[in-house]
Amino acid sequence: MITFEFKKIKKSAIPIILVVFNLIGTLLGTMVFALNRSVLREGTQSLVLWGQTVFYASQIFTPILIGIICSISCQFEESNKNWQRLLTIPIQLSRIVLAKIASLSLVMAISQVLVLLFYITNALILKVPILDHLIDFCLWSITGWLGSITIVTIQLFISIRLKNFAVPILISAILALVGLMTLFIGTSLFKVFPYAQVIIGIHGRSLSPFTTPDRILFWFLNAFYIIFFYGLAVRQLKQRFI
Repeated sequence: MITFEFKKIKKSAIPIILVVFNLIGTLLGTMVFALNRSVLREGTQSLVLWGQTVFYASQIFTPILIGIICSISCQFEESNKNWQRLLTIPIQLSRIVLAKIASLSLVMAISQVLVLLFYITNALILKVPILDHLIDFCLWSITGWLGSITIVTIQLFISIRLKNFAVPILISAILALVGLMTLFIGTSLFKVFPYAQVIIGIHGRSLSPFTTPDRILFWFLNAFYIIFFYGLAVRQLKQRFI
């Protein structure tokens, strides 16, 4: 099932969208860093560059990117009536949804690798030393990816529920902005908001490792969101076709 999903992804515009969104997001943050570099202390520039580079990419562009790829993936099934065809083969609906989540999560893993590579490239161009924190950045990219799986699961449910291409993308953009607003409302709300989990996981704001309570909260919340919305997505398909 996952191989089949990847074949559909390769034939779509998703690979191009993946590169363009991450390139724009990381370049925007890098430009902000370059404009303010003169006021930064030596020894902190690699962390500040990381925070600036991943901030726009993970807080704004990534949720919208996920909204787009989930809508594209689901429209394959809606436009060609593939949902009905999939139901004719002896595969449980739960496995069909799981294959969708797994394939799109792998796409987002590629997305996080691109962000990391763009960061390293920008650091080399700007001559910012990053070796002291490179392992941290790699680990933070992994937890940022885990946070993206939460949004993938939510957006997949929304796309299945609405059966529409544009509206789920609009919802992802609105929720991305709401996630940004939670930064100004309060830290507690920001930490639990599902569309803020990518930037929390990638440490784009804290620029420091998780404390033990924050680590437990991050893993618990993302596990809960993924399981909960996965169940809703399966239930929605059952209500539509069974």
